[in-house]
Amino acid sequence: MTMRQPLNLLKAALAAALILALAAPQALAMDKGEADLKVREAKVILDRIMKQGDKSIPTDLLVKAKAVGIFPGMFKAGFVVGGQYGTGLFCVRQADGKFGPPAFFEMGGASVGFQIGAQATDLVLVVMQQKGLDGILKNQVKFGADVAVAAGPVGRRGEAAVAGASPYADVYSYSLTKGLFAGVSLEGAGIGVDESTNRNYYGSSHNAREILLEGQVARPASALALIKALNAYAH
Repeated sequence: MTMRQPLNLLKAALAAALILALAAPQALAMDKGEADLKVREAKVILDRIMKQGDKSIPTDLLVKAKAVGIFPGMFKAGFVVGGQYGTGLFCVRQADGKFGPPAFFEMGGASVGFQIGAQATDLVLVVMQQKGLDGILKNQVKFGADVAVAAGPVGRRGEAAVAGASPYADVYSYSLTKGLFAGVSLEGAGIGVDESTNRNYYGSSHNAREILLEGQVARPASALALIKALNAYAH
């Protein structure tokens, strides 16, 4: 064994440890300003994706979706052991058919296989089935085990494919990386409610279920802007 080989093994071990730490959904809560910025970033991502023309999320999905999640800047990295972590939000369709205020969530997971490198990816999750929504509202759910997730179809061809499919997937996932938009696999990723950030953003003790299902919270300007955009695209 050369001198370089132990060094490479050490680097790999350190990288794996860092990735696993990042993949654990135990991040510090965002304060009100950081949470507000996260909601504004979510709107920017939604606008960017929906302006992809024939490569955007099919409007047919948004019209029928029970919820939409947006995770700006999901961090993904790997060196033999891979991981991903990020914070984002979900908006749920209310009884009046309109999407309501966002609640904050964390997502993380680890995987093993041949992989190397790191990147930041913006994710959009379109929840189609009640099972998918129920899983998210449980506070802790694992994609692929508790809830089925599939790389989402895009554009007009995607609409046709979805229209001919029965039933819908529980959740469709999309990624926007370096300007490229496509479906993405999230098998094995876990998701949980970020209650502390929800309290900081809304300045109240409402839990995620109350925010998402009842919508009875004072809505900051950033939330109103995101809700307006989401309802416009889902019209």
